[in-house]
Parts: sequence; C-alpha cells; structure tokens
Amino acid sequence: MILARRRRQRGFTTPELLMTLVVFSFGLLPLIVLFQSSQKTTAQAKNLMVAQSLGRTIIDEIRALGFDGIIQENREPTGLFHDFKEVSGRLVESDPDSMEFPDYYKRFQTKVSADADDDKNPKKYRIELEIKWREPDREFSLGFGTVVVKYGPK
Repeated sequence: MILARRRRQRGFTTPELLMTLVVFSFGLLPLIVLFQSSQKTTAQAKNLMVAQSLGRTIIDEIRALGFDGIIQENREPTGLFHDFKEVSGRLVESDPDSMEFPDYYKRFQTKVSADADDDKNPKKYRIELEIKWREPDREFSLGFGTVVVKYGPK
C-alpha cells in the first residue's frame, strides 16, 4: 500500500507543468524586452560616438587648412564644402596617405558649408558641419561649427 502511494506522487501532472511554464514565461518576458531595449540604446550610443568622432576629425582637418586654405578651396573647389554626401573613401581625397573611412561610416552623411562675414573682403569664415544618420525608428542629426579668422594685414 505504501509503495503504491509513492508511485502516484512521483511526478508533476500536465496542468501543473503548464501553469509552471505560464508563470515562468511572465517572468522571462520583461527580461527579453529589457535586452532588446538595451541593444537598441547601445547601437544608438555607438552611432552618436562615431558621429562625434567624425565631426571632430573633419572640423580639425578644416581648421588645419587655415584661412588661406579656405580661400583656395573657394577659388578652386575640391569638394571640401559640399551638400549631404555619404562618408566614404579617404578623409583627404588628394592625399594618398590619408586615412580611409571604414565601411561602417557609409551610414553617415555630411554637409560642410563656409560663410564669409564679408563677401568682398572676408576676414572670417564660419564653417558649419552637419552629420546625419538613420536609425530604424528615426533620423538623427548632429551639428558642429568653427570659425577660421585671418589675423594681421591682408
């Protein structure tokens, strides 16, 4: 009699297993949502970091040109100042030793413009850079600016 009672109490019944699975899934669902949200936030942070680095690099290259380099670029354009275009190729197109952008950067687009304070006799150029990229749910944009000034006599 005791042996027969033990055999009946050894396992779980099907309804008990189903209820356990339902309760477990309600606990697991928030964790899955949390991981998805974390992955999306990480990807956005990575793209923002890349855009900031790209912006600082481009602004530094423009500032390295100096005032005379910007004047030369306005007279004989090489494509430094442009409307939105994909980031690819070399950082400085005319320099074969210049770094080449990784393929990941192709998701970014840049727009660079230069405005003079006085069109006839400029002493100062305001350089504006805009970087935009697309995430699955919306488009992001990041702006940079600098001023390049001509000091001393003309």
